[in-house]
Amino acid sequence: MSFMDKLKATGKMCDELIATELLISAKATVRTYAVAITETASPQVREILKKQLNEAIDNHAKIANYMIKNDMYYAYDVDKQLEHDKEKIDISLELVK
Repeated sequence: MSFMDKLKATGKMCDELIATELLISAKATVRTYAVAITETASPQVREILKKQLNEAIDNHAKIANYMIKNDMYYAYDVDKQLEHDKEKIDISLELVK
């Protein structure tokens, strides 16, 4: 099986990779807004940042729920998540053989 054939066979994994990157970015956005809120002295700016923080939290939840619903993320089952991660590692190693 060629590298391209192997890559095509990992379609769901590519979707999962994109969703994982979105989740990581959403989590970083939440942290950034939280830090910004603690750094600002302006009550008006603080209120704007709080609204944006809440939107970022909602976005993070939507992405996480999508991943959970589509068996990409097992937030409530550590053993299953570890097994899932091992499967992804095995697939990745197979791609480079």
